[in-house]
Amino acid sequence: MTSFAIAGGEIFYSDQGNGDGVILVHGFAASVQENWVKAGWIQMLTRAGRRVVAIDLRGHGQSTAFRQSADYSLPLMAGDVLAIVEHLQIKKPDLIGFSLGARVVLELLRMRGDRFLLGVLCGVGETLLNPREERDPEAFAKAMEAPSAEAIDDDMARRFRLFAEAQGQDLAALAACSRGLAAMGRPWTRELLAGIKNEMLVIAGAGDDLAGAPEGLARCFANAKAKRIPGCGHMDCLTQPMFKGAVMDFLAGIPD
Repeated sequence: MTSFAIAGGEIFYSDQGNGDGVILVHGFAASVQENWVKAGWIQMLTRAGRRVVAIDLRGHGQSTAFRQSADYSLPLMAGDVLAIVEHLQIKKPDLIGFSLGARVVLELLRMRGDRFLLGVLCGVGETLLNPREERDPEAFAKAMEAPSAEAIDDDMARRFRLFAEAQGQDLAALAACSRGLAAMGRPWTRELLAGIKNEMLVIAGAGDDLAGAPEGLARCFANAKAKRIPGCGHMDCLTQPMFKGAVMDFLAGIPD
């Protein structure tokens, strides 16, 4: 992993392989190691002749663990990714983001769609447009601050706390990240997403209750298709061969 200086800290990234570039952006409470190395994505993509840059988002993995919510937003995270792409002088790379990483990819394409080629949104769907109103926006932050996982009532938040603990993540930084993202208050709308002209794949597991169906989200874009993969949910989708195969076929331009 190599470090890149940003205001007040560092962003760490991995740069491997040769060929056309592809940028990998992990999910909340995850890291390059967890989402892309352990699940075999970097090895798979480099073997396919791609240059793969995978980035630890601020507050995650080896990157600086800011403790203030103001240090976290989609524009800031997208800006970190764009700065590394510019630093490495990668011409028109593809983007693959998972969950939170998919939201960062959307922000990158909204800001600078001309700078990238294809976009792959993993583990997101129509819930991005219509968040569940019954979910406490503080649930994930409170879960990271709880004295133990056993003290957390929200099942999904408890699973993310256990996931973060298993990796040795900075729980205070993740709480700040969750609050910073929630404080943005700008929902994704069909009008906003319609401005993204890049060719897109929206892909989620059939059992992914957190993401919702990918078809509704894909219809927001000018040039997108959706894939729903049977036999996987949110936390395990990146490890599933059918999920990986669908993404690789899209990147290679293989029709359904």
